[in-house]
Amino acid sequence: MKIAYIVTQYPPAVTAGLGRYVERITPYLARRHRLAVFTLNDGSLPEHERDGAVTVHRPRTLLASAGRGRRLNRTRRHEFLLLTAHVVMSNWRYFLRLRRTSRDERPDLVAVHDSTNFLSALLCHYVLRLPIVYHVHTTEYGVAPQRTIIDPLNVFAAVERHLGRIARRVVVPTPDVREQLVAAGWTGTAIDVVCLGGTFEAVLADPGFDRDKLRARAADRRALLGIPAAAPVLLFVGRLERQKGIYQLLEAMREIAPAVPGLRLVAVGEGDIEGVRRIVAGAGLDGDVLASGEFVEASELLEYYEMADACVFPSLYEPFGLVATESMAMARATILGDGFSQIFLGDPASPSAEFVRADDPQDIAAAVIGVLTDPARRRALAEQGERLVRERLSWARAAEETLAVYRDAARTSRKEEL
Repeated sequence: MKIAYIVTQYPPAVTAGLGRYVERITPYLARRHRLAVFTLNDGSLPEHERDGAVTVHRPRTLLASAGRGRRLNRTRRHEFLLLTAHVVMSNWRYFLRLRRTSRDERPDLVAVHDSTNFLSALLCHYVLRLPIVYHVHTTEYGVAPQRTIIDPLNVFAAVERHLGRIARRVVVPTPDVREQLVAAGWTGTAIDVVCLGGTFEAVLADPGFDRDKLRARAADRRALLGIPAAAPVLLFVGRLERQKGIYQLLEAMREIAPAVPGLRLVAVGEGDIEGVRRIVAGAGLDGDVLASGEFVEASELLEYYEMADACVFPSLYEPFGLVATESMAMARATILGDGFSQIFLGDPASPSAEFVRADDPQDIAAAVIGVLTDPARRRALAEQGERLVRERLSWARAAEETLAVYRDAARTSRKEEL
């Protein structure tokens, strides 16, 4: 099967969960199929290359070097608009490349990831008559109850709905997202749930993985951050913005800090670092909260998880949330906002994660205090979480289920052509 794969992130340009998803799943997809990835170029990457079994196309646009090789921060309005324009222009270049493809090289289907790549989806469907599989990784711009942009005319929701109608199949990461789309009026297209694997799956399964060496690196990072060896660490990973619950968490820290002596909240992620620092200073939490405002690569992120006593991700909305799999895989007690899917709960009688009301700082505070002051509770959450990720969430399974959707979409297309 020949697959054209349109996505905004591909290694080495990994800046969020979508990039980590692509980095993990594409090697599985390319094992027995021809995979051509169409993705963004920040001006510093080659336009065409082979990455193992994957052909990568990164066309340059007038805006390719606008970010001067740095990551554009989509929580800032002007950078979000710049990124959007760059995506649209790149989509046009993807279409031109696919239009020049000979009949023998014509893809069997086009996998389009998220509504940001709407132009490619529309042109491939209406002009090239290629079957579309639409991956909905997030609905935060359209139908999600908590959105990161203001869209009074509901343009993004309309675009998402239309892409859902023209697609042969729609792929979503959790049953919760499927229910959300159905409630928003999506009809006529099969919506398949394919849960993801974990960010650290390959690393932790490697026979050569040295946990003692990781502990030593984590101790060095703790010292670099100025955190005493005996001080408990609460870890937050994610964009510093309202949707991820960072502001509610900072409000909760007013109660948490006095109840857990010596606690440090370490916040890892880019976004509204200035706003976070203002809140921290205003709440008198200087020294209790450490936030760099930078995206952290996966190898470095392992060190943060290793030094954490517990992790908290109080998101108001998450389409999946790879941070949950990261924390659980590292056997860290995990506290999740109710924006996460209930798939992470596991057995309610012996839960894999503690869920909190994400918009309630008092509820967040009560859960964090309870977990950090109760070693048995913390240990039980860690053990159940690690087991859930190991036994139920893998990239091999995710890839097989994805390919089954692709094969069905391609078969449907061939039947219609006959």
